[in-house]
Amino acid sequence: MKKINRTRLKSLIMSVFSFIFFLVFLQLHSNAGAQGSKTAVSLEDTIKAKQYNKEGILAGRLGDFELSRDYFEKLKEIREIQYGANSHRLAGTLINIGIQNKNLGDYDKAIDDYLEAEKLYIREYSSEYPRLGFVYGNLSTIYKIKGDYLKSYEYSVNALRLFSKEPDHYYSGMILSQAGIAESLFSLKRYEEAIKLCEEHMGQVTDDVKYYYSSLLARIYSELGEIDLAEQYYHETFALQKKTGGINSYDLGIEYTDYVKFLLSIKKYDDIPRYNDLSEEIIAKYFTKKSIQYASVMLNYADYYSLRYSEASYLSDFNLKKQDDFYKALDFYQKSIIAATGTFENTDPKSNPTVEQSVSELQLLEILKKKAQCFSALGDLKLNMNKKNEAVDYYKSGLDAMELAIELVHQIRTGFVSEDSRLFLSENQQSTFVEAVNLSYKLYKQTGDESYVAKGFELTEKSKSASFLAAVKDSRAKQFGGIPDSLQSREDVLKINISNYKQMLYEESQQESPDSIKLALYSSKVFYYSEKYTQLVQLLEDSFPNYYSFKYANEVANLDEIRNRIKNHDAIVEYLIDEPKEGQYSGGLFRFVITNKEFSFSRTPIDSTFMNRIEFVYQFLTSSNYQYTTKADYQHYAGSAYELYRDLFANLNQDLEGKNLVVIPDDKLSYIPFDALLYEQPDTSVMNFRNLPYLIKKHSISYTYSTTLLFEYFEQKKKADHGLLAFAPSYVNDNRDYTEVAEFRAGLLPLQAVDKEVEYVSEFMSGDIFKDSLAQETRFKQLAKDYDVLHLAMHTIMNDTLPMYSKLAFAKPTADEKEDDGWLNTSEIYNMQLNARMAVLSACNTGSGKMQKGEGVMSLARGFLYAGCPSIIMTLWEVEDESGAEIMRSFYRFLSNGKNKADALRLAKLEHIENADPLKAHPHFWLAYVAVGNTSPLFMGKDLYFIGIVVVIILALVVDQLRRRKKKIRNG
Repeated sequence: MKKINRTRLKSLIMSVFSFIFFLVFLQLHSNAGAQGSKTAVSLEDTIKAKQYNKEGILAGRLGDFELSRDYFEKLKEIREIQYGANSHRLAGTLINIGIQNKNLGDYDKAIDDYLEAEKLYIREYSSEYPRLGFVYGNLSTIYKIKGDYLKSYEYSVNALRLFSKEPDHYYSGMILSQAGIAESLFSLKRYEEAIKLCEEHMGQVTDDVKYYYSSLLARIYSELGEIDLAEQYYHETFALQKKTGGINSYDLGIEYTDYVKFLLSIKKYDDIPRYNDLSEEIIAKYFTKKSIQYASVMLNYADYYSLRYSEASYLSDFNLKKQDDFYKALDFYQKSIIAATGTFENTDPKSNPTVEQSVSELQLLEILKKKAQCFSALGDLKLNMNKKNEAVDYYKSGLDAMELAIELVHQIRTGFVSEDSRLFLSENQQSTFVEAVNLSYKLYKQTGDESYVAKGFELTEKSKSASFLAAVKDSRAKQFGGIPDSLQSREDVLKINISNYKQMLYEESQQESPDSIKLALYSSKVFYYSEKYTQLVQLLEDSFPNYYSFKYANEVANLDEIRNRIKNHDAIVEYLIDEPKEGQYSGGLFRFVITNKEFSFSRTPIDSTFMNRIEFVYQFLTSSNYQYTTKADYQHYAGSAYELYRDLFANLNQDLEGKNLVVIPDDKLSYIPFDALLYEQPDTSVMNFRNLPYLIKKHSISYTYSTTLLFEYFEQKKKADHGLLAFAPSYVNDNRDYTEVAEFRAGLLPLQAVDKEVEYVSEFMSGDIFKDSLAQETRFKQLAKDYDVLHLAMHTIMNDTLPMYSKLAFAKPTADEKEDDGWLNTSEIYNMQLNARMAVLSACNTGSGKMQKGEGVMSLARGFLYAGCPSIIMTLWEVEDESGAEIMRSFYRFLSNGKNKADALRLAKLEHIENADPLKAHPHFWLAYVAVGNTSPLFMGKDLYFIGIVVVIILALVVDQLRRRKKKIRNG
C-alpha cells in the first residue's frame, strides 16, 4: 500500500508542472482567433478578464487553490458572455478550474470540468485535436489519485499521442505525458517497462524534470528489493532538488516523506527521525495540518513507532516498551486520519471518520489498515501479558477500523468502470479482507461470541469475486432499474467495439514486426469507445436511481440466510488463505463449514509446505507424462493428497458424513479438484490408483466462486425453447496458424473422439449437433440463446497474460464466412445473453487460467456464468479423448435419470475408476471434469415418474370409490 501515497504526492508535483505549462501556453495564445465573438464586450470586462486570469495564475502558483478557482470562475462568466456557453474558447478556463478543484480534493468536480472541456474541443474540432492532450493529462492525474491506474495510463498514452501530432508546438506536453506514463507503469507494477522509459528519457530533460525520473527509479528499485540502487537514486534526487529549488523546496519535502517510507521498508530505523523531522518542517511551510501531505508525515511517524524494535533486557521490560510504542503509534495514526479528512477532529484512536469525510479515499484506506494492524498487535501483546479483556477491546477497535477500510474499498471500486481496474484493486486489497477476517477470528476465539463467525463469513464473502459479483449485479440492475432497451443496446454496441479493437490491438502487438500505424489506430479506437462507454455509464447512474442503488449495494448473503436456504444433504465449505510470506511469518487457512443445522469457523496455521503440497498435486495431476509415473511419484502424491485433506478437512468427518460438498476455494486451491484428496493414509507398497481412498468415494463435490453468487445469481428456471446444442469441430486439415501460442503454430491437431462424444450425448438428450466444418462460431452465436444445454467439445487456447482473450476454437471458417474468425474469445462470451441451464465445456483447460487474487481463476467458464448460464461442467486440464467421451456418456446417462449435476459427474467418475485398466485409473484421466455453480437436476428421475404414476392411480381409485359411495347413497 505504501506506493499509493507516494503516487499521490508525485502526481501533485506533475500537476503543478502541467498547471504552469498550461497557463503559459494560454497566455501565449490568449489573443489567438479573437475575431468572431458572439457579443460585444465592454473594455472594462476585457480588462477584468485579463486581470482574473493573471490573479488566478498567481494564486495557483502560491498554493491558494480556492482563490485561484474563484478567479477562474469569474473569468469563465466573462468568456461565456464573449463567446457563448458552448464555445471551445471556454475549454482552457475549464481546465484551470478543474486543476484547482483537483488540488482542493474535489476530484469528481474536477473530472466534470475536464470532460466539459473535452466536449467543447471535440465539438469545435475533432477527437484528434492536439490540445485535448491537456485534458487527458489532467484526467490521468485524477485517476492516479483515485487509484484507477489503468485508466490513468490510458489517458497519459492518449495525451502523448495527441501532443505528438505537433511535436514542436507541444514538446513540453510530450515530456509531461511521458513522465505520466512512467508513473502509471510503476503503479501497475510493470516495473521493467517503467525502468526502460525512465532511462530512455532521463538524458533528454532538464534537471527540474530529471529529478522526477530519478525519484521514480528510486521507488521502483525499492519495490524490487534492489536496496543499493534505490538508495543511490534517492540521494541523486535530493541533489537535483536542492540544485533546482533550494534546501527548503516543496519538492524536497515531498521526497523526504517518500524516503522515510523507504527506510521503514528496509527497517533502517536510526535514520528515520532526522528525515521525518526535515520532512515535517518543509511540509508545514506549504500546507496546513489539514492536508494529505501533512497526513503522510504523521503516517510515517506512526509507522516508525509501530514497527521499530524495542531494546530491553527482560521480557517484561520489552512488553512495556513495545506497549508504549504502540500507544504513540496510535496517536500518530489518529493525527494522520485527522489531517486526511475534511471535518473529522476526534483525537481518540478508537474513533473513526465516515467515508464521506475522506479527501483521498486511498490514503485514508491505507491509514485505517495500519491503525487496525496496530490495534491487532497491541491486542496480541495484551494477551501475552494475560490481560484478556483489554486484548478483546483492542481487537474490536481494530475490526471497526478495518470494516471502514473495506467500505472504502467498495467505494473506490464503484468508481471504476473498467473490469481490469476492478481486478487490479481486488488483487491489491485482498490483504485488507484477510486481516479483517483474522480480527474476527481472534474475537471469536477469545469471546465465543457467534456474531463474530457471522462477521467473519460476511467479510470473507466480500473478499470473493467482488469484481465478478459487481458485473453480475450490474447486469441484474439493468433488468430491474428501468433502463430503456435502446440504452442497453447502445451499451452492448460500445462493449463489442471496445472488445474487438482491444483484440485487434493485442494481436497486432504479437506480430514479429507490428505495424505502428495499426497500433496507433487501434489504440485510439479503444480509447474513443471507452470514453463513450464511461459517459454512458455516468448517464445511467445519474438518470436511473433504482439502477444505481441496486448496482452499488454492498450486500452479500449472510449466515442465517444461507442456513435457511441450504438443503439437508448439502454442506458449504468456504476457505480463505492468508498466504505465508517468505522469510516473514507463517500464514493461516480460514475455514467456514455451514449446514442447515450448524456452522463452524476455524483457522489452521500453514507455511510454505502447505502451498508446496498444492503445487505438487496440481503438477502430478496435469503432467503429460502420467504414463511414466514412478512408484516414488505415486507415494509422494498419496502422501501430499492425504496431508492436504487433513489440512482442509481436519475434525470434520462426522459433521460432513453423507453430505454433498459445495466448495468455495481460495487462491491456488482453485487449481485442484478436491476429488483428488485422500481421506485415509493409503498403503503405498503397491502402486494401484484404482483402490486409493479418494474423497469422491464419500462425497459429491461442486464448486462456486462465492456463496452469494450461488444463492443469489446462479439460479435459473428453464427458459429456452430447445434442448441440446452441441458443437464438435474435428480440425481435419485445419492449418490455421495461431501464432500467439507455439503449440498451435502448425495448425490445430484433430480431436479423434469428439464425434463419438456428441453422439453419446445425443443418446440421452434430443437437440441439434454440429460437427466437423459445420461447427462454426457464427452458428453458435446465432443459436446459443435458444437452447437449454450447451455442449462444446473442442480445443481451447489459453491466454494467461490477457484472460479475456482465451478462446474456444470452432471449425475453420468457410470461404463465404466473413463475420467471425472461428475463435470465440472470453470477452465475446461476456457479451452474450444465454438462457441455458447448463454449459458443458468439454474442451481442454476450460476451467484453468490466470489466478487473480480476490477473484479466483479467470477462466472461459467464468464468461459463461456471467452470460447467464448458472451451471458449468468444465475441465481443469487437457482431457484424454476416449476417456473424456466415456465420462461424458455416463454423466448424461445419470443426468437423464434425474441425478443432480454433481452426483451425475461423481457417479460417472466412479464408474470410470471401476472399469478402467491400471493406466487409465490414473487421476489424470478422470479428475479434470468439475461442476461449478447450480447443481440442481435437469430432469425428473424415473423413480419420481414411477411414484407419480402410483400417486395418480391411488388418487383415481379414491375418486372412484367416493363417486360410487355417493351414487349408492343417492340410490338408497
